[in-house]
Amino acid sequence: HLIKHGLRTETGLVIETGAALEVHHFATLAGYGAEAVNPWLAFETIAANLSDFESKIDIETANKNFINAVGKGLKKVMSKMGISTYQSYCGAQIFDAVGLSTKLVDEYFK
Repeated sequence: HLIKHGLRTETGLVIETGAALEVHHFATLAGYGAEAVNPWLAFETIAANLSDFESKIDIETANKNFINAVGKGLKKVMSKMGISTYQSYCGAQIFDAVGLSTKLVDEYFK
């Protein structure tokens, strides 16, 4: 809708989702324009399972470790594609939709 009306570049997208758990999920969201992602389910899962680990770290440290790991993973993905900044990657849509028809991609993945 924003692209169709010429407003996408004037709008920032912040995604709050329970589905983003792996680096690939974050990379895909970024590729379609997400400038920030709040993976609430990942944070809740970390909090729920923190007591199961032998090393006693606090929730803030555990969340920071997750964020750092995702950040490093995104840097690795972008470097393999020859992209050096998140801004260049964000919204670039430089991946293929394998197994989806061109009509579907054109309609729902502008």
